[in-house]
Amino acid sequence: MEKKKRFVNSLYNNTMLFVIGCFLGCIFETILCYFQRGHFESRSGLIYGPLNPVYGFGFVFVCSLLKKEKKTYMIFIKGFFYGGLVEYLCSWIQETLLHTTSWNYSDYYLNFDGRTSVYHMIFWGLGALIVMKHIYPYIMKLVQKVKEKYRLGISIVIIVLLVIDMLISALACARYKERLDNKKPSNSIEVFLDKHYPNKRLIKIYPNVKDAKTQIKLSKMK
Repeated sequence: MEKKKRFVNSLYNNTMLFVIGCFLGCIFETILCYFQRGHFESRSGLIYGPLNPVYGFGFVFVCSLLKKEKKTYMIFIKGFFYGGLVEYLCSWIQETLLHTTSWNYSDYYLNFDGRTSVYHMIFWGLGALIVMKHIYPYIMKLVQKVKEKYRLGISIVIIVLLVIDMLISALACARYKERLDNKKPSNSIEVFLDKHYPNKRLIKIYPNVKDAKTQIKLSKMK
């Protein structure tokens, strides 16, 4: 019984951290884009909801590994490396599965295959400091207010919705790339994707996604 309780609480905590990380990351990227480019632009990683999974995974990974760390400089150092690792892996997975990239840091000094760079890893380290010192304690107090008997149900519902959202987003993006390569739909799923997730809709959600080989924005490809 005690193991089940620990499992449920861990599942619930990590699920909530993931969602909150996805949301905060999306908001951060949107605001950053406004200051850099002078206009708002979608920075969502999923079709449904202002959620960026890269930040969600990074949030859970960093919080899980640093929650017991007390030394400020170690939080920065570990956040620096862990955040860079998450960013690198997410980029590699996207390119491997979808043959697209959402960011490329090849122009930055001391970059790693263009997937992350020392410059961006510094921000991961600073972000880890801010999160662990100021955001994480507040979030945990907030999520713990939910009664334990509801936590498993909440976790399952959120996980199912996230999995569906991620699956639809991945399939829609893959089909988006195929349409640009003039590939006709070969089954009912692809027909459904063409109808409900056309290029025009995906361009608005993913304005900066590029072809992995040419590094040309998909929105610019015919």
